[in-house]
Formats: sequence, C-alpha cells, structure tokens
Amino acid sequence: MKRDKLVDKVVKLFRLGDAEKSHTTEGELLSAITKARELMALHNISMVEVEGSLDQTKVDELRIKVKAHSAYTRKGKFARYDHPIMTAVSILTDTKVYMKNLNGYQSAMFVGEEIDAHVASELYNVLLPSLRKFTREACGTGWSRYHTDYALGFGQRVVERSKEAVKKDAQNESMALVVTKKKDAVAIFWKDLGLVPSKARSRRYSEEYTRGYNDGTKMNLNYQRNIKK
Repeated sequence: MKRDKLVDKVVKLFRLGDAEKSHTTEGELLSAITKARELMALHNISMVEVEGSLDQTKVDELRIKVKAHSAYTRKGKFARYDHPIMTAVSILTDTKVYMKNLNGYQSAMFVGEEIDAHVASELYNVLLPSLRKFTREACGTGWSRYHTDYALGFGQRVVERSKEAVKKDAQNESMALVVTKKKDAVAIFWKDLGLVPSKARSRRYSEEYTRGYNDGTKMNLNYQRNIKK
C-alpha cells in the first residue's frame, strides 16, 4: 500500500509538470518533474510502474533526454588544473566530460541526462573559481608554476573526495532518474561522439602539489548548497 501511494505521488507530480494541462510556471514545472524523478531514484520505482497511469504522450516526453551541455568556452586551451575539477563535477553529477575544439576556442562539454548536464555546468562554474581562490590564498597573488602545482594537487584531492562522497551517498549516483536506463542512454550518446583520448603529458611537480593536495579537503562539494535554485 505504501509503494502504491508513492507511485501515485510520482504520477501526480508528473501531471503537475504538464504545462498544457495545468497553470504551473516554468519553475514549478521543473521542480515537480525533478521531485518525481528523485522519488523514483530514492525508492527504486521503475518507469514501467508509472507508465500505466500516464497517457502515451506524457510517457514519451519523460523518456531520458541526453544532452551535451557546454559549461565554459575560452580562447585557446584550458589550464591543466581545470581538468581535475571537470572530473570531480562529472563524478558528482553522474555525467561525462570532454573538450570540444572549434575555430581556436575550446569548450568543456558535460554529457548526461538533461538536468544532470545542466547542474554539472553550473557546479563547474562554482568549484573552479573556488579552486583559484584557495590557490591564491595559499600561494599569493599572480600565477606561477607553483600556483599551478598547488592547484593540481588540490584538484586531485577534490577528485578523490568526490569518489568517496558518491560511495557514501547512494543518491549522488543519480540525481534525478532511474540509474540503469540513464546510463544506457548516456553510453549510446557517448559512443556516437566517437572521441579519441589524448595522451597525458608528464611533469615533475614542486612541493606545492603536496600542499595543495592536503588543502583539497577544504572545498565544499555539496552541490545543493553551492547551486542555489
């Protein structure tokens, strides 16, 4: 009976998120859909259980939509310390990330379910400035190879903490959708991109790398606090 009530609640939330049949605002619509998907992930409710109570048009609308969302574009190439933060964000939001090059500009692209990819792009633009702030507080103004080493060490620690956070909190594995269907959809999208991995450059790091690694525990990785709705 409890599960039936939960499924009924999910159905009602999906219907509330139907702009054509209700008077909800865009924000209320997104909130209803997100809440419904969070309940599905939290209580392991499959789309099959919900589909029977929804008309086919609505069911089709709720199929997993995978997108590649641009987080940031810059002229030239991203700094080396940008990449650990991208990796950490992709772990926290259950997305994949790749670099897109076009006409001398480079973009960080997060691939995932539509909402997850959007959150990833927002979170990246919160955590990267935070990394730079910690680095300048530790190493002083300006930017040198010692700043870069510190930032790389800090970023590596953030990546490791992100992996630990996901293991501890099962909800972080999927923010909004049934996990299996989403991962399958992302895998197909990723395969179609046909990306070729680049080779990592080797480099000797100064002691600032270790210092940054130790300070990497200071960054707040709670995206619900970092990103305000």
